[in-house]
Amino acid sequence: MLKTTGLLLMTFAMIPTAMPAGAQEAVFIIRHAEKVATGEDPNLTDQGRERAVAWAGMLERAGIDHVITTSALRTRETGGIVADALGVDRTQVEIADVTGLVDLLAFDHAESRVLVVAHEETIPSILTGLGISNEIDVDPDDYANLFIVTTPDSEHPVLAHLRMPTAALAP
Repeated sequence: MLKTTGLLLMTFAMIPTAMPAGAQEAVFIIRHAEKVATGEDPNLTDQGRERAVAWAGMLERAGIDHVITTSALRTRETGGIVADALGVDRTQVEIADVTGLVDLLAFDHAESRVLVVAHEETIPSILTGLGISNEIDVDPDDYANLFIVTTPDSEHPVLAHLRMPTAALAP
């Protein structure tokens, strides 16, 4: 865990802090944590709550200013745990409103570091909306991806793709 935290801190330190006016400083994107397998709007499992706490610990020095979740309970719970731990506000958008989310990032959080808690099926579209052309697939059973998008020259976004190690979760 210490080695992983050090690696993440080095990665966060490399994210530029002085960006051109109007450029998104950094967008951190994770999938909601593990959810209950049944129900129309399932909540997090115990393991999911542990993962959300682990995300909060891993992101505590990333300088996140705001958390955006979707209207789904599982993203609100994941984002709420992280936002509460980091002491930042959060905003909610509709699940399918990727365009609205990207606009919210561009207009209301243009000079911020924002954590977006999204879904397996929306993360690729969000990354595309942020200007990332890499093809990204999120496995339905994978909750450990961290995507960081920065735009150091205000024209060419850069994607860093990290993973939460299994050791970050309590046994």
